[in-house]
Amino acid sequence: MSTRALSGLAFAVLAILLAPLGAQAATDLHPLLAAPPSADWLEVPSTPTSLVGDFTAHDYATYLQSAGSSPGAAEFDLNLYGFTRGFALEWAQRGTHDVLVERVFEFRDARGARSWYTLLRLGAKRSTKYTNDIPMPPSVPNSFGALFTWPDGTRQIRIEFWKGNVEFVVHTDSLTNDLPATAIAQAATEYANAPSQTQVPPGAGQVVNNWLRNIGIAAGALVVALAIVTTITIVLITRRRRPSALLAGGHATAASGPLMSTDGAYWWDGQLWRDASVEAPATAQRSPDGAHWWDGRTWRPVPAPRPIG
Repeated sequence: MSTRALSGLAFAVLAILLAPLGAQAATDLHPLLAAPPSADWLEVPSTPTSLVGDFTAHDYATYLQSAGSSPGAAEFDLNLYGFTRGFALEWAQRGTHDVLVERVFEFRDARGARSWYTLLRLGAKRSTKYTNDIPMPPSVPNSFGALFTWPDGTRQIRIEFWKGNVEFVVHTDSLTNDLPATAIAQAATEYANAPSQTQVPPGAGQVVNNWLRNIGIAAGALVVALAIVTTITIVLITRRRRPSALLAGGHATAASGPLMSTDGAYWWDGQLWRDASVEAPATAQRSPDGAHWWDGRTWRPVPAPRPIG
C-alpha cells in the first residue's frame, strides 16, 4: 500500500474515532426554562444588574457583585461541584411591574446539582428575609419553596429544585401581589420538561480536578458548615426587586437618565418611587441654567423647593 493510501487511511480512522465526540451536541438549556404564563410578561434585556442569557460561574459571581452582593465563594463552589454552564431569563409584567426570574444550572453529574441545591436551601433558611416555607406539590420533587419579605414590602416567592444533573431556580417578586401559584406552575412545567440527564459539552465542568471535587463533595457537611459562616447567605441571591420602566416597545430599560415609571410621573431612587413633580433626582443631568433636568427622554422643569415647616 502506498504512503499516500496509508495516510488517507489514517485520517479516515482518526475521523471515525473523533466523530462520536464531535457528534455529541450539548443539550440546549434555553428550552428547559418555561415560557411566561401570559403575553403581558415582557422579556427584560441583559443589563449589568440582571442575569439574562448564557452565563459561566465567573459571570454568575460578577452578577452577584454588580447586583449589590459580595460574590463570596460562589464561583469556587460552582466549579467545585462541576458546574458546566447556565442560562437565565427574566420578565417584567406590564402594568404591575412584577418580576419573574428563571435560571438553570447544569453540572457534570447529579451529585453536583444536588450539592448546589443543598447549599441554596440551607442559605434560604438562614436569610434574614426568610418568612416561611411554601408547600411544594408532588409534581415537583427534590424541591423547596420559600417566601422572603423585604423591608419595602416586596414579597419574593423562591423555588429551587433539581432533576438529574441540572438545578433550577424560579422566583417572583411583587410589591402588590402574592404569586406562589405562578412560581409553582412555572417550576412544575420545567420539572416535567427537563430530561433525566442533559448532554454536557465535552470537557466542560473540569475547572476543579476530579480528585479535589470528590473530596469536596464527600466532605459536603464540612463544606456547607463553612459556607454557612462565610458565603451561604450571599449565594442565596434573594435580590431586591428592580422595578422596570416599560416603554412602548415592550421592553424594560434604564435609559440614560433615572429609572422612570411608565407614565413618567415618578422616578426610582433605588428604594422608593419619587414624585417627579415634587423633586428631581440629584444625579440627573441639568440644563446649563439649572432650570431643567433630563429624565432620559425629555427635559423637565426642576420643581421649586418645598417650603420648610
